[in-house]
Amino acid sequence: MPVRKEDASKALELLERYYEKLNKPQDRALRMAIERVIRIFQSHLFLALLDIQEFYETTLLEDTKTPEQKAEETHEALRSWQSHPAPVESPPSYQDFEKGGVNGETVPPPVVTQSIVQSVQQDSFVEKSTAESSHADSVLENGYVDSGDYEYVDIILERGTTGLGFSIGGGKDNPHIDDDFGIYITRIIKGGAASQDGRLNVGDCIVKVNNTSTVDVSHQQAVEALKAAGGTVTLTLKREQSAKPLSGNKQTEEIVLTKGTKGLGFSIAGGKGNQHVPNDDGIYITKIIDGGAAQQDGRLQVGDKIVRVNDTSLEDVAHEDAVATLKKTQNKVVIVVSRVGMVHTTDSGTPPPVYHEAVNLSQPPPPSPPQEEKATDSILPLVVPIQESALPNEHTNSLKKPQAPSVPEDDGFTREPRKVVLSKGPTGLGFNIVGGEDGEGIFISFILAGGVADLSGDLRRGDQILSVNDTDLEDATHEKAAAALKGAGNTVVIVAQYKPEEYNQFEAKIHDIREKMMSSGSPGTLRTSVKRQLYVRALFDYDKTKDSGLPSQGLSFKYGDILHVTNASDDEWWQARRLNALGEEEGRGVIPSKRRVERREKSRMKTVKFSRNSEENKTRTSFNEGTGGRKRSFKFSKKLPFFKKESENETTSDVEPSYTSNASDSESSYSARAEDNILSYEAVVQHELQYTRPVIVLGPLKDRINDDLISEFPDKFGSCVPHTTRERRDYEVDGRDYHFVESREEMERSIQNHMFIEAGQYNDNLYGTSVQSVKEVAEKHKHCILDVSGYAIKRLQVATLYPIAIFLKPKSVDSIRELNKRLTEEQAQKTFDRALKLEQEFGEYFTAVAQGDTYDEIYTKCKEIIRQQSGPVIWIPSKEKL
Repeated sequence: MPVRKEDASKALELLERYYEKLNKPQDRALRMAIERVIRIFQSHLFLALLDIQEFYETTLLEDTKTPEQKAEETHEALRSWQSHPAPVESPPSYQDFEKGGVNGETVPPPVVTQSIVQSVQQDSFVEKSTAESSHADSVLENGYVDSGDYEYVDIILERGTTGLGFSIGGGKDNPHIDDDFGIYITRIIKGGAASQDGRLNVGDCIVKVNNTSTVDVSHQQAVEALKAAGGTVTLTLKREQSAKPLSGNKQTEEIVLTKGTKGLGFSIAGGKGNQHVPNDDGIYITKIIDGGAAQQDGRLQVGDKIVRVNDTSLEDVAHEDAVATLKKTQNKVVIVVSRVGMVHTTDSGTPPPVYHEAVNLSQPPPPSPPQEEKATDSILPLVVPIQESALPNEHTNSLKKPQAPSVPEDDGFTREPRKVVLSKGPTGLGFNIVGGEDGEGIFISFILAGGVADLSGDLRRGDQILSVNDTDLEDATHEKAAAALKGAGNTVVIVAQYKPEEYNQFEAKIHDIREKMMSSGSPGTLRTSVKRQLYVRALFDYDKTKDSGLPSQGLSFKYGDILHVTNASDDEWWQARRLNALGEEEGRGVIPSKRRVERREKSRMKTVKFSRNSEENKTRTSFNEGTGGRKRSFKFSKKLPFFKKESENETTSDVEPSYTSNASDSESSYSARAEDNILSYEAVVQHELQYTRPVIVLGPLKDRINDDLISEFPDKFGSCVPHTTRERRDYEVDGRDYHFVESREEMERSIQNHMFIEAGQYNDNLYGTSVQSVKEVAEKHKHCILDVSGYAIKRLQVATLYPIAIFLKPKSVDSIRELNKRLTEEQAQKTFDRALKLEQEFGEYFTAVAQGDTYDEIYTKCKEIIRQQSGPVIWIPSKEKL
């Protein structure tokens, strides 16, 4: 006997009455079971209607689909219905529902669209109980407790050929839930955009479609907003916050990420031989980067353990292998993660743990090191602060005061010892320590914002740590204190006492030691127990396999690599870690010190010079070792006469006349390079960009690279408008073709005042590129492509417009001819020599070097360099030298 809609409604009403009587604690299990029965009844009652309505909306009414596509999808739907009819007469058993389907089909969620809701308006309980049952299922089956709070998330969907792939219910004219006029997701369609994205959930409330609010609107208004949203649809959703597991059982989740312009957007740490969590070789997520794919998706969390990437397992692998696996992924990446008892919502009782950032699958590199703290590998969890890195680098000649501000000594805070209990996360407590020399005590020097210690509010900078658990640290060494904190377990009991006077004395002592080190003339000659640490940029290639003098495991690197030097106290060898292009510390070992590099290079140069013939020596001396000063070149026909006063000895060239206007005290490196001024390392600090960086490409093929960047990405790259003193022609527009300067004297004055990065003379008229013109392009969020000489790099740095300077380094004369087959061997040789000279003249100013066998390879590398170096946080030269 077929079941009629009226009979089903009566049955549901009887169940409702019985359900309402079950209000005792011992009735909870029965109450849950009846909710399941109600849900199954309701699902089958409307299954056919749901399918038909969905087919009508997503196939027949979809204007973007051709008649052929609609016909094919109609046949497909017909075959599906014929092979898998929805049995209304024999509802499934309880076990079938637990397995997640009926006769192999997934049970669809309740009421989907307005028309279906209207057909059962008299059955308000059907809609209400379904929502309740969904919540109850999550309690019983998943072990989650709802917090009762809401969160708002943004999800971007591409409509594509399959449509958005979900159904909605509700509206002020036809509430989906009693007294709730919200627009709710009621079904996710398999194969649609929502299903493929994986972030949209049944029960989510849509509050905005693109910029159109769907709060307090009718059902039809919501439908129209979705239809008019275009190909890319941004949904703002209101949903109950993710719940918190009742137990610590391990859970796994498969997440599909689509790489954007900022990559996957998360950092990782761990792996075999480099454990992030003690006794665990797993790969863990340590940071979610703003704007990256992971943050936009919203499901990956700090502390998640990556089990698999696509088809590659990341269990029991080395850190480098995990990085390589993630780097070689395509646009769509399937990531399987596991988490053990992770709290999805902010829990007021236990603050989240602090993680040490190790791999950055996006742009920002790790912060500069604290400059007055003793850095040891044993305190990896004590995250390096960004706040302290904003001050001058520790390796300076002019440190006049401790870099960190003194701790206030008279703020009324208690000076009595106090007990603090912290729940340590997998990798730290969120503070840094200093001290442990000559019995002066262990002090907290930095509290990480948002870390465990910061959220507890019970520790402060200037606290002396008297004990950790049962370990007395009053007279402990730094190593002992670090070991005690590291091995303290999950619950750490700290006895601390606020001693600002002693802490400030300790900081002053460290400052005095450092000043003596700097004034001694050789950073390594004064032996102290303080380990110098800094970040440097390598200005040469180093292959550890070719260095026979290594005292222990070495670390190879390439030109432009950022190295975190963790101990530079030795004269010959430094301990360092290399940061790869993603900002990750991927390797560690010893590297030759600046002093050792320079000594060995001097020796090599003498040997090479001795073996050269005299003619070659003269050629080399003219641009590298001469005493007369460098040529300052510019692409105009005559030298600017009013610049002669700077240097009467300035050499010039008929082809590339001298330009000297911007040389100043801050640009003393433009003077002749002495024999002992050898490129080794450059101290760098972090800088947060407030603009889009200009781009300077130098070397063979630079014009083609510049043209292709602007042609392929006109929205990201642009050119600036130059200045000139010549008369404006009839067809020219001031500010579009040129900035026409009224008088030569005015432009000369601007050049002398360093308002131009490059200028020159042609046919008795001055031409130049001003700093302001570059800024105007940068403020439009475009990279300003500059066709200038290498000297402009330094001038832009002085103007705090740090350019991305890319040197296109040819591999050989033959490779130049391969890239440009029209060149003769003589022309290719001259091109190669010019490139070598360019590298020797400006190598210290290059951001990166691009090299390849084909043009496409070189062009791709240039684009990747620009992407990596676009910020928002970059490494820039420190004002002080090593």
